[in-house]
Amino acid sequence: MKRNAWLMLIATGVGALAARGADAPAVAAKAEKIMPQPASKKGIGLAERHDMGLPQLKALNVAWYYNWGPQSELRTEIQFVPMIYSPKKLTSKISGDFVLGYNEPDNAKQADLPVKEALATWHSVAAKAKFVGGPAMAGHLLTGDWFPAFMKGKPKFDFVTVHWYKGCNAKHLIKDLEDIHAALGKPLWVTEFAPQTSAHSKQEPHKYSHTQVAEFISESTRWMDRTSYVHRYAWHDPRAGTSALFDDSGELTPTGKAYAAH
Repeated sequence: MKRNAWLMLIATGVGALAARGADAPAVAAKAEKIMPQPASKKGIGLAERHDMGLPQLKALNVAWYYNWGPQSELRTEIQFVPMIYSPKKLTSKISGDFVLGYNEPDNAKQADLPVKEALATWHSVAAKAKFVGGPAMAGHLLTGDWFPAFMKGKPKFDFVTVHWYKGCNAKHLIKDLEDIHAALGKPLWVTEFAPQTSAHSKQEPHKYSHTQVAEFISESTRWMDRTSYVHRYAWHDPRAGTSALFDDSGELTPTGKAYAAH
């Protein structure tokens, strides 16, 4: 099947179920104009619970960060974006214009949330902030089972949240993002991306060289920076292997230096 035909099928099956139905592309264009943006798209998922703090945040030269939780303990001018990780966090108070929705509800080791429960509680997430990010998938956002079923409930969200761990081929990442945007017609936030997940980085820490990872960072971030519908992106630090941003002493690795320098 040619790519255009495949995209048409995806758009019919998933995009037509978006929160605003067939008007999704027009709404996305409007959102791209009014959604406030930081000075740079570059951010980081900062594991504060693993003693990552201001020194690491500042060393990476990012404009925004999140920590998978509703609040941050850091006092910084760098923008913090809260997350409602699962329904257990719905009573949390947050501040700011943005909120990220449920984290990998299709993953038994993360939010692990049935679609029915996610839809029943989603209105509470959507009420948390002016701009709401949809649930981030561990599996494929378009062809997996969870997200298309979720979309049948016509949930309200303003941007699509993407996780991506499929190696060092930037063209593969770019194609996936193009397909997601073509199907859903909303701005994208790539809140986790790296060649490997944390688990795979621990299992095969040297699967990719530092040079390969640095080239992947350079090519993918250049494309995301110049692509208007990609609003933000954040590297995922597995704290192991060649995708790690910091070494055991807290200093930038070659990968950390490549991401910081971009």
